[in-house]
Amino acid sequence: MRILSRKETKDAGSQTMLTHYGDESFHGAVVPPVFINTLFSFESYEAFQRSQFQDETYYYSRVSNPTQQIAEKKLAALEKGEAAKLFASGMAAISSTLLHCLRQGDHVVCGYPIYNGTYQLFQTFLIKFGITADFVDFRQLDQVRAAIKPNTKLLYCEGYSTFFMDVFDIPAVVEIAKEHGLLTIMDNTCATPATLRPIEWGIDIVIHSASKYLSGHSDVTAGVVISTQAWIDELSKNDAVLLGASLAPLESWLLTRGLKTFGVRMKQHAESAGRIALMLNQHPQVARVNLPLLEQHEQHELAVRQFSDMTGLFSFEMHGGAAAVKRLMNSLRLFQIGVSWGGFESLIYSPGLSIHPEQTTRTEWETRLERTIRISVGLEDIDDLMEDLQRALNEL
Repeated sequence: MRILSRKETKDAGSQTMLTHYGDESFHGAVVPPVFINTLFSFESYEAFQRSQFQDETYYYSRVSNPTQQIAEKKLAALEKGEAAKLFASGMAAISSTLLHCLRQGDHVVCGYPIYNGTYQLFQTFLIKFGITADFVDFRQLDQVRAAIKPNTKLLYCEGYSTFFMDVFDIPAVVEIAKEHGLLTIMDNTCATPATLRPIEWGIDIVIHSASKYLSGHSDVTAGVVISTQAWIDELSKNDAVLLGASLAPLESWLLTRGLKTFGVRMKQHAESAGRIALMLNQHPQVARVNLPLLEQHEQHELAVRQFSDMTGLFSFEMHGGAAAVKRLMNSLRLFQIGVSWGGFESLIYSPGLSIHPEQTTRTEWETRLERTIRISVGLEDIDDLMEDLQRALNEL
């Protein structure tokens, strides 16, 4: 019998890959060590000089670190990309990527509603450098085409739109980008590689807030960018080094620990979320469940073509508006009020508490904000979660 080497597990199933791949150089340790040191020394002047021309040589942890690269190898393989670069947060990954891709005078077509940090980055920060953006509904392909200008450089989007979970025709948008010679960037944090792999659909660059499902334990703040080896090399050698937003070794180690159980966690999140979504869809206090993978959703056909499963994240809308949302959120016992998602714990939040109003002014989402609740279904026993929600709904 020949046992597969850890290198040979790169193309295995995702859970097998995450368990073994990338750990192969640490003397057989089941859990690889954390290289928490800031620098690496050299035996001679010549050895240090040679290191500047060798990709796998380490000399300073802001530039590269073995612990960091374990997680990067796993994440690149998980997304079916060639390489990955870790950052200190999802926003660090987004801002570093955009600063790498854009120059003064460039223009971006961005989907909306979009993550509020991304919206603010375009509206209040990048504009200082002469970089502009137009926000359009990517479900409307004619709007995407109409927004493209001679100075447009890229299309930026999310797999699921923030809070309302709308989806769009990914191949059609990729084709529009190719027609105009534009880069495509997708924030895949909500969907995760467990349900959507954008690179396989033709997206050039994928970004994640690794603080969410990828880590899974609500104890790591991290971001990652995944693309071709050549593109990641340029990002790593320039923007990541100069902006100084690389992920520290300990957080990289914690992220790798979380990735070891990513596959099994996502299955449980999806199973529990599916049961809760069906219950909410039938409850008289609920006006709408925003989950395209539900058969009753108007985007169901498109969603099942592009997504292999659901995650634990979706939203629903209350008949009683903001007052009902407030009462429900305050009466839940297991669902905690919190802004993030993707951890072991169940969370609940309303976009009416934080989304920038300019994003939705004079759109279909404007009147839906305050009545919408986003739910992140954790890993607690499903019967307990169902009872908590049903009791709170019935008390309204």
